[in-house]
Amino acid sequence: MSQSVIARRYAKALLALAPEASREIVSQELEDFADAYNGSEDLRESLSSSRVSGAAKEKVLVAVMEKLGTGAQVQTFLRFLLSKRRILLAPDIATAFDALVKASMGKVEAEVTVAQEPSTELVQSLQSQLSQTSGKEVSVTIKIDPSIIGGVVTRIGSTVIDGSLRNQLNRVRQSIIQG
Repeated sequence: MSQSVIARRYAKALLALAPEASREIVSQELEDFADAYNGSEDLRESLSSSRVSGAAKEKVLVAVMEKLGTGAQVQTFLRFLLSKRRILLAPDIATAFDALVKASMGKVEAEVTVAQEPSTELVQSLQSQLSQTSGKEVSVTIKIDPSIIGGVVTRIGSTVIDGSLRNQLNRVRQSIIQG
């Protein structure tokens, strides 16, 4: 089973346990821990190494959570992950949990790839069109990739809409090759 599938299962379980009113706080606390975990090689090594005792790992985890001001529910969850040797999944779980919380609130992330920096008006227009199409509140993240030549590639969840000039040229080339 892939790590993203496992992380999503843990995120779903945590979502079921988290009261609806505190889900955004839980999401932020998980993200804060994930940032600390990803940002420190020493932290990753001490929490995942088999050479470090379980008690020492617990002390390190508690110290990090105290410094971050982590709430009781996330503390319990992170301790559970540590006991199951799944603490390395914390960043993936944080990402999956955030996506689940946003989805439960009717929000969705869209990644839009363009060839050059778009104007703010174009971004706002694209955001409103995607919101109307999906029926959800869409927040847009722009990526610049000159290799698409022109047009737009939009990814919402697992759905990709490729309207790039590069893709259109590839389709024309394939139709010419096939005759």
